[in-house]
Amino acid sequence: MARRTTGKPWLHEPSGYWCTSVARRRIYLDKDYKVACRKLRELRAEHLKTQQGAGSDWLRAPFADLADEFLDDVKARRKPQTHLGYRNRLARALGIIGPRTLVQEICKLHLARLEQRMTADYSPSTVKDTIAAVQAVFAWAVRLDVLVVNPLIGYKKPQALTRSRVITDAEFDLLLQKSDTSFQNVLQALRWTGCRPGEIRTLTWDCVDLDAGMWILKDHKTITQQRRPRPRIIPLPDVIWNLCRELAKQPHVPTDHVFLNARQGPYSKDALCRKMTRLRSRAKIEAKGGEQISLYSTRHTFGTEASGRVTDIELAALLGHTDCRTTQRYVHINTDRLREIQRRASRPIPENGAAP
Repeated sequence: MARRTTGKPWLHEPSGYWCTSVARRRIYLDKDYKVACRKLRELRAEHLKTQQGAGSDWLRAPFADLADEFLDDVKARRKPQTHLGYRNRLARALGIIGPRTLVQEICKLHLARLEQRMTADYSPSTVKDTIAAVQAVFAWAVRLDVLVVNPLIGYKKPQALTRSRVITDAEFDLLLQKSDTSFQNVLQALRWTGCRPGEIRTLTWDCVDLDAGMWILKDHKTITQQRRPRPRIIPLPDVIWNLCRELAKQPHVPTDHVFLNARQGPYSKDALCRKMTRLRSRAKIEAKGGEQISLYSTRHTFGTEASGRVTDIELAALLGHTDCRTTQRYVHINTDRLREIQRRASRPIPENGAAP
């Protein structure tokens, strides 16, 4: 079976040839990797010319139309949150590329322009996700034989930043003071449960068990990684349990969202991010180490503070991870903690400083 095209040759060990896949067919290039790369570039250029010369209706269609077809397919087969994410990213991309740009005109230069225009206003992670959404449209079109070749394979996307920012107690108190009541509820829930922002944003009342004092998420991020899928259980600290009891006094049905905005509607992902950006500005909280506070900083803060109080397996369970190695990304030891570790690890030093 031919592999999915990745933009680079792959080794077919039985024959010793470097290969590629075009239209689900394996193409043998050469036994020398550099020669295989050159042949792959030539092959791709030839297929692009053939594709353009074939006069496909989709090639002469606006990219916005192809993106709409892609979104319709995502909406029919994927989760609503996935569809919403793709829709927002593609809308952002189309605002820069131009909705009337033809499919046959799209090339890597458009991705470069997209990256240049977005870099000043968006994080590297957002830029990377937006570029990936455009590439996903073309990859989908190739899989469904709408196009023969994806011209955007191989574009080097910006590296997403590794988060390490934690929030101090003083900074968190300042954020609460500068925010409205509805967003205060979101911040409190994020801070004291260690949940992902998406879990708080999409939480509905049928996932809340006030008698047991927990949230039970039947559909969560890591469920597809589990051999035996099971719900994510989030035990509620007293402050959040009391908060949920107060919110539950408002009229609601099981499918209603728990955390609502000031207009009593659910938050979107972009709305939460914009809200946090404005709040950070009002609170005048500066970046540290080149990194600003974000919604995810609450999760990193939770993981860092819990580290040392519970085992790695217990912390992974609280954060909803299937692998303890993932949990390590959320634990950041500050200088005070390092000094304490050094104090506990060091042997008594003789007065003269000589090794015993």
